[in-house]
Formats: sequence, C-alpha cells, structure tokens
Amino acid sequence: MSISAKEIAERLGLSAATVSMVLNNKGGISEKTRARVLEAAKECGYDFSRKNDPGSNNGILQFIIYKEHGTIVTDTPFFSQIAEGVDIGCKQAGYELQVNYFYGMQGVSGQIQAIAEKKCQGILLLGTEMKPENFRPFLELNAPIVVLDTYFEELNCDAVLINNVQGAYLATNHLIDRGMKKVGYLHSSYPIGNFTERADGYYKALRHSGIPTDHPFVHKLTPSMEGAYADMLKILGQTPPVADAYFADNDLIAAGAIRAFKECGYRIPEDVSVIGFDDMPICEFLEPKLTTMTVPKRKLAELAVERLVDKIKNPKSAVTKIEVSTHLHERMSVKKR
Repeated sequence: MSISAKEIAERLGLSAATVSMVLNNKGGISEKTRARVLEAAKECGYDFSRKNDPGSNNGILQFIIYKEHGTIVTDTPFFSQIAEGVDIGCKQAGYELQVNYFYGMQGVSGQIQAIAEKKCQGILLLGTEMKPENFRPFLELNAPIVVLDTYFEELNCDAVLINNVQGAYLATNHLIDRGMKKVGYLHSSYPIGNFTERADGYYKALRHSGIPTDHPFVHKLTPSMEGAYADMLKILGQTPPVADAYFADNDLIAAGAIRAFKECGYRIPEDVSVIGFDDMPICEFLEPKLTTMTVPKRKLAELAVERLVDKIKNPKSAVTKIEVSTHLHERMSVKKR
C-alpha cells in the first residue's frame, strides 16, 4: 500500500501542508525542503501518479498573486504562510489549486485574457499591492472572485482582509497605556490599502486619548528592513525631536528603524519603545525581541477560500467583507511602566 503525504510529513517532522505543496509542485517551499520530501517519498514508495488528496474533484481554483511593484508582496514568511493557507483551504474543499503571478507593469489585459481561456471555478486574488483601477479589469472575468488582503470601498467585490484599523489602534493604545506621552508613527512610504487603514487606527487611538495628532513624530520609511534603516538613519542625522515610542506599519520597518536608533545611541526600549505589525519570524531574532501585532495568516487565507467556495455554490449570495482581528504579542521592545 502506498504511503500517504500525512505519513511522510510525520516521518520528516514537517507539516502535512508543506509535504502536500511539494508533492503537488507548488511554490513557496525551499529547495532543501523540497529535495528532502521528494527523496523520502521515493524511498517510501509514494504513488506520484495519484493526487495527494483524493476527492479533489470539484474543479480548479486560480490563486492570482498581483504585484504592482513587488516591494510589499515579496518572498517573506508572511506571504509564504498566506500561500500555504490557500493550499490548505483548497485541499479541504476538494479543489485543485493553480497559482499565477500578475505583474501590473507588464499590462494586465493580456494576462487576464490568458486566465479567461483557462477553465476554473473561481479566482482568489491577492490584492495587497492593488488599487481600484488595477482591479477593475478583473471584473471582465466570468468567474466568482474573492480579493485577499485588501478592500476597495468604491467597488462591489467580496474581500477577506486583516482588521488593520483595529490592529493599529490596539498597538498605539498599548503604547499610550504604558504611559508614553509622545507616540510617533513609522509610516510606509509606499501607499497601499493596509497601511492607509493602519494610519487610521493610529490617529484614532491618539484622538481617543486626547493626544494631539499634529506633531513632528511621523516619519515615512521604505517598507523593507534595509530601506527603513537607511531612511531612519538619514532622518536622525537631521537631529529631529524623537518620540517616547513609535508604532510601525510592519515589522520590517520596525526592525530597520531600531537598528538606526541604536546606531545613533538610543536604547530600546529604555529611550525609545517600538511596536510592529505582522509578527514575522524576525521579531524573535531582534535585540530586543520585537513586540508586534500577530496576524493569523493561514486562517486569513483559509477563510478567503471558504468564501470563494461559498460564492461558487451560491452565486446570488450577498457581497461580503470579512475582517480578521489581530492580537498583541508582547515581547521586549516596549518599555514597562
């Protein structure tokens, strides 16, 4: 009897989803892990002629990863976990998953035509870097669509995303509750919907606590670790007033800023507290470890697949927006009272 993917996962100490993605030739897995899984599968007599998950007979779902500039949607653990969640959701629902990358700068119309010629039951669209005008051409596709990780107020589309306003509000409020009077904001210099909503949450927390929103502690930084470090170092070289604490749009911005603060003689968190967003693995390796807002990435993706499957089965169901809450993961980068 042929060994199953689950049994291979147990032998190797890997997740069943990781093994499934390798055996079904999906991306997002390191070459070292891929080679390890394939070698074990061959040694154990895995039957490569069959699907990893029998019962996947409901058809094909397209997962389209849209990149406008690729600055945000990159090969990070955040988006790898999103992809893994999509794969898990498809397997659970009995659909085959096909992954496509769209590059906005290369002309969307031709890419959309290629998708239209493929037979699929529904489309899950990672829209992190999308603007409304980028999404409109996708409305031409004659298939149910669910947008993942963003939302367009002016367009009628189903969406599953993070509750960014709430997350940023809770992060900023955590700093205020710790007695910080001057709470700054490390804001992404790249405008995407998630960061715009996080700005709303930040300013909402200030207003609710009676803290003026017109202050000199907001800095626009590149949303990458190296970019944020270089930008923050340049800003600090101009000797601006420094806040007691900062909320950062994501963990990479927070990490880059912390490095710049430390090089300029500031102690974290004794002189400056910093809190991030996303809870990426890098948070555990920073010194000090980074307090951040945890995003349930796999659950976010699985919910998006569930919503898409529901749209396929119930085409006349109401357009729905689903927001997934975040929660605080407290570590060492915020000063205690």
